[in-house]
Amino acid sequence: MRNHSLGSNICALLRRCKQMETTLRRAGLPAFLACLPLALLACQYALILREKNASISRISRKIQRWQGTVSQLSAHDSARTEFIDLDRKMREDIEGACDSMRNLRDLCVEVCELFGAAGYESPMLKRGRDRFDETVREACRLSQSLIDLIDVHDRRALAIRQQQHAIEQAGEASAAAHAARAAAEA
Repeated sequence: MRNHSLGSNICALLRRCKQMETTLRRAGLPAFLACLPLALLACQYALILREKNASISRISRKIQRWQGTVSQLSAHDSARTEFIDLDRKMREDIEGACDSMRNLRDLCVEVCELFGAAGYESPMLKRGRDRFDETVREACRLSQSLIDLIDVHDRRALAIRQQQHAIEQAGEASAAAHAARAAAEA
């Protein structure tokens, strides 16, 4: 619902800018001046895209650091079994973040298409959209890589835990058998 209303608001704003351009042209302004409101709106949106791009790039760097942390935890025997995502909440959070980034990217594409539908093509806006699309794609790729790394870690950690449990049970069974043998000999 929110994306639809945002798209409608931007569409209405573009329509008003286009009407202003038409009015300014009828008033005798040259075409390059008359389209200035629409150009400024496209420039503002391109700057917003740049900010969003920077935010998602920061998220990508955090994901890379998390990958390093999970790898380090997997390398240490004592820490390996301390971190297990049994309830899969971490995976769900990562997947949710990817879904949000994809939705934002889809909204970005929609807004850029609205500019095109209003008759305004901006190379700066197109470059911003393409960079944003690539940044989101890379962030989602890194996120999936992190999920895969967590899965591998968890499988290994659970196998170690099961092995430890089996050893403990074997030790208890051996102790019980030894106690029974000692009681039988006494």
